[in-house]
Amino acid sequence: MATFSRFNALDQILDIQGSSFHSATKTLSDEVSGFGQALTGQTGSGATIDSNGPVVTVGGLTGMTANSVGNFLTLADAATSANNGTFLIIAVAGPTEVSISNAAGVSGDSDVTWTERAAYSLNDDLNFQRTDRANIKGVAFDAAIPTYERPTAVGTPVPANLANIAGYTTDAQGFIINRKYNNVTVASTNTKVTLEGVGNFKHADAVDKTGVPVFDAPPYAGDFGACYVEVLRNDGTQLTVQGAGAHAGEKIFGVTNAGDTDSPDAVEVLFYSVPLGGDVSGDATPYTWEASQPTTVDLFYGYFSRLDQLSESALRTISSLGVEESGSLRQDVVDLWSAVGVTDGDTSLTLANTGNNFPFVELPVSPTVTAALDTLNAQIGDRTYTGSYLTSGETVAASLQALSSAVAAGNSIRYIERLGADIAANTAHTLPAGAQYTADGANNGRNLWVFTRGVLRDPGTVANFDDYAETSPTSITFFSRHRAGDHINYVVLG
Repeated sequence: MATFSRFNALDQILDIQGSSFHSATKTLSDEVSGFGQALTGQTGSGATIDSNGPVVTVGGLTGMTANSVGNFLTLADAATSANNGTFLIIAVAGPTEVSISNAAGVSGDSDVTWTERAAYSLNDDLNFQRTDRANIKGVAFDAAIPTYERPTAVGTPVPANLANIAGYTTDAQGFIINRKYNNVTVASTNTKVTLEGVGNFKHADAVDKTGVPVFDAPPYAGDFGACYVEVLRNDGTQLTVQGAGAHAGEKIFGVTNAGDTDSPDAVEVLFYSVPLGGDVSGDATPYTWEASQPTTVDLFYGYFSRLDQLSESALRTISSLGVEESGSLRQDVVDLWSAVGVTDGDTSLTLANTGNNFPFVELPVSPTVTAALDTLNAQIGDRTYTGSYLTSGETVAASLQALSSAVAAGNSIRYIERLGADIAANTAHTLPAGAQYTADGANNGRNLWVFTRGVLRDPGTVANFDDYAETSPTSITFFSRHRAGDHINYVVLG
């Protein structure tokens, strides 16, 4: 805490004036320095240091009065560092000159920036508090605390105070996200595998939860959900127990385990199996890898990350404990092999829009997917075309595009330019209204027709006795002069 020395220091207990001036824009570093409020209008940049300390004469000021005694003068930008600081005003010689207390002051500096400040008071203490209140709340110091709504109580405002925020900031929350380890080698009779990578497998612990949750240590001891590992073939399909034993057909999964591995460079994955649709926490049993299973697999394991440290793509991985675990969804897949777009158990299609003029008007009763595709194929036809615009065997989309391009090529836009001034010969002339065309390198004018005085003109060269040159996509160059009042017609093709 700073201790301030000044002649007119007033015990704050006796400062009965209170907070006569409200401000929430204080410079917070001024508080520990004991700087009072800067006085309005009392600042400048032309002060001079006219004597040495301990009592230093400062000139080049303005607005100083007898009431300035006991105030403070802040000086900055002086060439001599000892002259910079905030000093008690002990005497006023006139509006432009005062004496300050600075034992280290050195005469000779000029063009010094200065500010007169009032003595530090209870008013400043209160305004520093108001400034803190405004900064903490993010609104005016006397405004209500901002509110937010919880999705479980829409319409009910909740004050955004520290009690409601504590524990809910992004660095106070985290998620177990999925990470993938490709091509893990597994051998027959294995009950576990070890994942290795320097610095990649930090184990979560009771003090630092970030890292891989491990099944045999807090805070995730015995937690199948947190330690769950998805075990998949390299093509992404699910693995089930083979053979004819009691666990045949069960889903194979794993859990991350510390075991004999060292954090942060390795972690174990213990193998388990669980009935399809079963509860991994209550129905799982340890699994020993069978010789009939693949020798390499892909693993999706959990990794706890703080919310503020997650990358933008951290949650864009396949879900674990999701679709692959549901026995009912597995049956739905079987049903979908029989019929697409149907409810559970259906074996044929029920289609809308099968009346006249629809492709499926010829569908048989209780159609299969094959029947529907055959009907649609027959309605589309074999895509054999005659004529010069479409090519037989192209896709429908390609045929429609070719037809669209052919139609577009037959379009033309006419522009009429009524000259307001002469066009000199051999001078590039910009087409009107922003018109653009594609130059024809063969000088046949296939993309632009130009008519002057009712005559269609020829593009090309002077040597060939042509009328103009196609200069750029937006201009042409006439080889003869055209006069004001002439009409020029341009027709842009395609």
